[in-house]
Amino acid sequence: MQVELRRAFWRRFAGALAPIGLLVLSALSASAQAPSDFAGNLSPLFQGILARPSDLNTTLQYAAAASADDIESAIGTYEQLLFYNPTLSRVRFELGVLYFRLGSYEMARSYFQSALQMRDITPDLSERAQDLIEVIDKKLQADQFTGYVQTGLAYQTNPGAGPGAQTVLASGRTFNTSFFSKPDWNWFGAFGLNYVHDFENQSGDTFEASAVGYDAQEFTLHQFDVGVLELRAGPRFGISTGDPKTSLSIKPYLVATGALLADAPYYGGLGGGLTLHTNLGNVALDPYAEIVQQSFRNSSFYPLASGLSGTLSTYGLQASGPVVNSLTWQSRLGFGHANDNFGPYSYDVYAADLWLPWNFSFPGDGRVWTLIPSAGVSRWLYSAPDPNIDPTQTPRSTEWRVGLGLEVPLWKQLVLGTLVQYRADQSNIPAFTMHDLLVSAGPTFKF
Repeated sequence: MQVELRRAFWRRFAGALAPIGLLVLSALSASAQAPSDFAGNLSPLFQGILARPSDLNTTLQYAAAASADDIESAIGTYEQLLFYNPTLSRVRFELGVLYFRLGSYEMARSYFQSALQMRDITPDLSERAQDLIEVIDKKLQADQFTGYVQTGLAYQTNPGAGPGAQTVLASGRTFNTSFFSKPDWNWFGAFGLNYVHDFENQSGDTFEASAVGYDAQEFTLHQFDVGVLELRAGPRFGISTGDPKTSLSIKPYLVATGALLADAPYYGGLGGGLTLHTNLGNVALDPYAEIVQQSFRNSSFYPLASGLSGTLSTYGLQASGPVVNSLTWQSRLGFGHANDNFGPYSYDVYAADLWLPWNFSFPGDGRVWTLIPSAGVSRWLYSAPDPNIDPTQTPRSTEWRVGLGLEVPLWKQLVLGTLVQYRADQSNIPAFTMHDLLVSAGPTFKF
């Protein structure tokens, strides 16, 4: 039935991309920081530095606190420490990190290299400095490649996002039992590849391209096997603002997507969009608009899929910023409008999501772990009643989702990525009400 088409793919598609979204978020670096409040909590430490400028412990405490709010103040503090003791490898390393966060890669590289020459450097700090030098060398190249590859196993209580077995259709038609809520395991694989060509001009113009893919093969419920591939590419033009602390760029791009469902061609899309990047203080903002022409193909499992073909327009805002030194926030607000060939499939959707990536290390272990709690909500408003489901009511659904991701460092760029996510849909149409719990884990290699 039509409810099977809408829910089994689109809900499944969103669930498939969830682990990818978490991986991307965990790889994002912190954005520029806000000015610190010297009249507030940092004032006693700052006064202690003025009174005892050579006091190492006091200065380190101040620099660590200041780096959470004002990178430039922290740089000044660490450089003051080097004036009194130029042989401190830890201070040189921290200066390299701060310049790295500012995008001053040559300066960061020089501090990391000088830290490696200090006698007091520890093996852990030496390894971290060398790893960051490798990252900087990549960033200083005109052609830059980054990405990840992940594989693993996942368990879902409802991989098809279907309703309970007791559900009946108000139209009196029979619901296909193949799409009722059932649990299953699956193998999944995912990859992401980003390419940036830097034209090395004064404007900061670049060309950017990305590819993201995902495939999941169910152990039993093969009607929900899914494969997704998305390609994006376009130039990014830097815009001068007259303020070196404020970045502004605009990027038009093309997007092409395709998907398999139940191991058969199911979906293809072609379109484009426009995105803007800027920052206000310590908050990075990325508004965007995108239009994709979608085409769906019928199959034995999904014989009415072509009714979903049409135009999908999405508009939104992504934003990010720091909370404290190692905790950041990422958010997304979005609106989508689908104008489908079969009128009742058309919809408006409003969505909001929040992620809180937190990088931390255990005492005596310099490896960085990443914990990512998340929460989101979507409101689906369909355009008309579906006569095959309930000819008297227009569907209205609210989807709630919460998740917790964890990246466990294994070796260099190899981590164990895990995710627990719970989703619940409440609707005025019983066939649109569902619950799903996803647990997944697998090794991830980042490069």
